[in-house]
Amino acid sequence: MRIAMIAWEYPPRIVGGLAIHCKGLAEGLVRNGHRVDVITVGYDLPEYENINGVNVYRVKPITHPNFLTWTLFMAEEMEKKLGILGIDNYDVIHCHDWMTHFVGANLKHACKMPYVQSIHSTEIGRCGGLYSDDSRAIHTMEYLSTYESCQVITVSYSLKEEICSIFKTPEDKVKVIYNGINPWEFDINMSWEEILNFRRSIGVHDDEKMILFVGRLTYQKGVEYLIRAMPKILEKHNAKLVIAGSGDMRNYLEDLCYQLNIRHKVIFLGFVSKEMLKKLYKSADIVVIPSVYEPFGIVALEAMASGTPVVVSSVGGLREIITHEYNGVWVYPKNPDSIAWGVDRVLSDPNFRDYIVNNAKKDVYEKYSWDNIAKETVNVYKIAIEMMR
Repeated sequence: MRIAMIAWEYPPRIVGGLAIHCKGLAEGLVRNGHRVDVITVGYDLPEYENINGVNVYRVKPITHPNFLTWTLFMAEEMEKKLGILGIDNYDVIHCHDWMTHFVGANLKHACKMPYVQSIHSTEIGRCGGLYSDDSRAIHTMEYLSTYESCQVITVSYSLKEEICSIFKTPEDKVKVIYNGINPWEFDINMSWEEILNFRRSIGVHDDEKMILFVGRLTYQKGVEYLIRAMPKILEKHNAKLVIAGSGDMRNYLEDLCYQLNIRHKVIFLGFVSKEMLKKLYKSADIVVIPSVYEPFGIVALEAMASGTPVVVSSVGGLREIITHEYNGVWVYPKNPDSIAWGVDRVLSDPNFRDYIVNNAKKDVYEKYSWDNIAKETVNVYKIAIEMMR
């Protein structure tokens, strides 16, 4: 099958989890014998590269300070690129999130191209509501992507329920295909001496437990509530919180640490490379995912593959990945006391920690490999192709 995948971010250009998802899926599809051309953005990157068998074509839209305006320029360049490559060379077009739906919708109507839309989250969920004209416009475009596409893919059943409720999308039009990872990439070997040296290099002392947060510093990721839990955690454990990620809440979060008198117990690393991320997971005593809203939660899979116990908010897709006290621990969202309880539950009982870690690693290898996810995605492509015949 010949697939055009449309995504506004793709490694090495990484804004969030979407880039990692698209790379994993595209390479899984190639390993399953399909041809994949990714159309994406890259101002300072080569116009074309073949990366692990995936043809990556990059466009350079006109820059603009308004993101909505910029997405229109981006869509125009992407359509032009597909025209140059020859739209007849593809069996299906697969668009990711609202930023690229213009491309899929236009080509569906102009060229009778089967159009599949992946939705990874919603504006209402990301922002906790619609509070600006831009948010309301994005919300409308999300609706149009569900309406115009032949098939919709979501990363969890909770997100499917959200979309069917908000946009009145027919349930049989929405297929759930979980995110995935290549587990072996995160299941790395590090000796205890290497772990200690790495922890020291980022500022974690030998006598401290390392609590890790990975994600964007935004409202939906809930890191504020983990920081607010730290004073209570520190009553029982000598620990340091390591935060890997960037975002517009960083200054606020640093100020909050000062207010709580725990700034010396929190390390802000900013955005980190994939290689460093693997070492962070392997070196941590626990990974906490305190999301307020989380359609899936790929960080949980990465931590599980690394052999590090996870504590997660019982929201969205995290509730589907994690079974409480089997392969991780649930805590209440927006609740620092509950987060502190969950961290203590894991750090205080080594036998329990080993139990959930072993179950988690087994699950991630059996259920969440990209090769299996690629096969499920091809089945959705086939439905879309039949619909356009």
